[in-house]
Amino acid sequence: MKILDLGCGNNKSPGSIGADISVDSKADVVCDLNYYPFPFKNDTFDKVISKQVFEHLNDVEKLMREIHRIAKDRARVSVFVPHFSCFYSYADPTHKRTFSVFAFDKIAPRCGFKIVSRKITFHRAIRRYLIDSLINRFQLCYERFWAFIIPAEHLYFEFEVIKKP
Repeated sequence: MKILDLGCGNNKSPGSIGADISVDSKADVVCDLNYYPFPFKNDTFDKVISKQVFEHLNDVEKLMREIHRIAKDRARVSVFVPHFSCFYSYADPTHKRTFSVFAFDKIAPRCGFKIVSRKITFHRAIRRYLIDSLINRFQLCYERFWAFIIPAEHLYFEFEVIKKP
């Protein structure tokens, strides 16, 4: 299985090929993820992982299209981004956008992805009260009415690449 860790930094996933802008990272390939095409061939990867990277890049839709190009049909794509209610999402001046649990509803199908799962994650102090599973059952209600009362930390999305013959 060929795995790509986009924006790996110094936390590269074991067994993956890491890509990052920093020469001081553990990246196998140093490249700026704001520029396309990435230095990978079409249909190369079985899995793509991106942890805390999408919020730093200029164009999420172009990024998704590029991931689609380099991933194989049926490849899995795991994306972690900060939730809009997390203070880290707006405390870091290098962040260009924030994300909702519904942020990929229109972009994913347009770019050739099926959303397999999505989850809102919370700080361990919130998880201790076991309300995260309740919140994830009622994601729309949470984001509309409770997000700034019980702030989330991150969002986790899993996509499946769909390539038409």
